[in-house]
Amino acid sequence: MPHYTRLGSSTALCALLAAGPAFADVTARQVWDDMRGYVEGMGSAIEATESTSGDTLELADIAISVPIPDVGGAVSVTVDALSMTDNGDGTVSIVYPAENRIRVEARPDEGEQVDMTLLLTQTGLEITASGTPEQMTYDYEAQSVGLSLERFERDGVPMPPEAMAIAMAMRDMTGQSVMSGDTVRNIAQVMTIAEITYDLNVAPPEESGRMALKGGMQGVSLDGTLAMPKGYDMTEMGAALRAGYAVDSTVSYTGGNADFNFEENGEVTAGTSSSDGGSLVTELNADRMRYAATGENTRMNIRGTALPVPVAFELGRTAFNLLTPVTASDEARPFELGLTLGDFTMDDQLWSIFDPQGALPRDPATVSLDLSGALRLLVNIFEPLAMETMGSGDEVPMQPVDVSLNDLTVRAVGAELTGTGAATFDASDMTTFPGMPRPEGQIDLRLTGGNALIEKLVAMGLLPEEQAMGARMMLGMFAVPAGEDTLTSTIEINNQGHVIANGQRLQ
Repeated sequence: MPHYTRLGSSTALCALLAAGPAFADVTARQVWDDMRGYVEGMGSAIEATESTSGDTLELADIAISVPIPDVGGAVSVTVDALSMTDNGDGTVSIVYPAENRIRVEARPDEGEQVDMTLLLTQTGLEITASGTPEQMTYDYEAQSVGLSLERFERDGVPMPPEAMAIAMAMRDMTGQSVMSGDTVRNIAQVMTIAEITYDLNVAPPEESGRMALKGGMQGVSLDGTLAMPKGYDMTEMGAALRAGYAVDSTVSYTGGNADFNFEENGEVTAGTSSSDGGSLVTELNADRMRYAATGENTRMNIRGTALPVPVAFELGRTAFNLLTPVTASDEARPFELGLTLGDFTMDDQLWSIFDPQGALPRDPATVSLDLSGALRLLVNIFEPLAMETMGSGDEVPMQPVDVSLNDLTVRAVGAELTGTGAATFDASDMTTFPGMPRPEGQIDLRLTGGNALIEKLVAMGLLPEEQAMGARMMLGMFAVPAGEDTLTSTIEINNQGHVIANGQRLQ
């Protein structure tokens, strides 16, 4: 399920739990109407028994049903009781019970049916609503919030508790949500959580395997906005975007750790991982989509019966960035693509498998690519027919207009390749380079330590001498010396479609 779909669905499930002080007056009745309108505006159903006692609105037997149109079935949230009290200062206090239950029923047309109940618990949860009926603010905090699997059935057959156990907990949570709008519901939210922990054990009785995963994240924070058109359908994302659906969120954390153990057919793979933090940016609207993720000092240790030695490595920095337009247009719009695997190191025991003598430098290795530019999107990528066209391969879904290679870096075992460049593309000429717009531009490359690396690989027996000779000849054709064991190369494509390397025409 895509990230934006999960965000919309989880917001619906938590509408009564994490729904933030402004400086105006609201009443308990207005707060309840706002919550109910929010849930119903998403196409979900909500029912409750209402009664009034003094300044308090009592709600009992609250039931929310969220349909799951892509697989069939629904997610049901039940709350035994809830009270909303006018505080006399224009704010309303919302009090929840210590336990609530979430029931999930998936009834797909094909495949197995799933029925499960989750237990939602909390301690010290305090929610205060304020603002105006047109713009509600909910401030909330809790000492802890927990979610665990209470019951799980497949095709009507209960799963034994020891075969499936799932638990998640959040500690010291604070946040604020501001909700406004009628036709389009706008939500601005900030949240901090001191720690999130999870524990998963799955061992289906009819199978020989087992999966165990336990870990946590520390210093979690969320800052984001969400716009949801009234009655939008997540299965028709193209229509939802045109109606105003949009999400823009940043989630970050200061540390993470995990222990895992997988068993299948007698084979065991186990290990640990940890990191010093990271972030995830998600942006989606009618114009563009962005996913950007980072990680700091990620460490992995893996051992297993199928591995000759334990695998241990560390990545100083990881990063991924994708920005692309999502709707067709004759206008060129920005795109970005980036990937970084920085400062990679691995344990000497792993090195010794192919370099027992320590002939190769073991300095941290880095691979980095950073592209940006502009392109014309020829299809709406969230329209079903457009997706079918993209999958068929009959049409090219986009045309590049200009592309910049901002950075290319490959640094490992004593050698380094770097590069930068830029090119423009002429869509009126699809014949010079058949099937694609004609490019015009150049790329500048620099290689240091390449010859020394080739010699070491030959001496180690990893590279046959005849292949090494072919590699040297290829470098001689496309590069020129620029210092001790340093080669440079400038590859150009001119406005006539000629390919030129260091001043000599290749095509």
